[in-house]
Amino acid sequence: MFHFLFPQKYTCLPLFSAGRFVSVGGMLLCCAFLGSLLVACGSNTATTPAAPPSRYGAAATATPTPTPTATPSPTPKPVPPTPTPAPQGAPAVLDLQPASMSFVGHLDCSGQSAYVCTARVLSRSSNQGNLHWHAYNNISGRIVFSPVSGVLAPGTSVLVRITIPFNVCTRGLFFFQGPINTHTITWAC
Repeated sequence: MFHFLFPQKYTCLPLFSAGRFVSVGGMLLCCAFLGSLLVACGSNTATTPAAPPSRYGAAATATPTPTPTATPSPTPKPVPPTPTPAPQGAPAVLDLQPASMSFVGHLDCSGQSAYVCTARVLSRSSNQGNLHWHAYNNISGRIVFSPVSGVLAPGTSVLVRITIPFNVCTRGLFFFQGPINTHTITWAC
């Protein structure tokens, strides 16, 4: 039997150190074992047995068996969001004319037995709903607004007639109130 002598300076394996002799057959056996171990670990193909011969003498071809796959679970349908009620439009804004916001009876108003002044109540065209308004004053006496209140669609207006008797010559205020704002007109004889 043949033996190899591996001097210590040429080897790095502890098996071959210190001048031990190893047989060629032992080395080949180790190499064959390691090689088959590597092949077996890296292989992912399985061998299938040969099909038995068919009745007609030829070997039947093997049909591949499908590999089982995971059945996908049904995904739940998304629940539609609950519809939120449409936001109500902002309250309507009241506008008023005259621009001066002041009446002086003998200069701005007309009349034979009483002062008659006019003011225009306007609903902005940008309003998203109807304008509910009303008029009042802080003067004692028989002051009449005609009309005294009303409802205006966006972009419309109404002319309000204010009648003040001549004998009510007290300074005061006329108020025109909407849902979110109030305009004031000062009054003097």
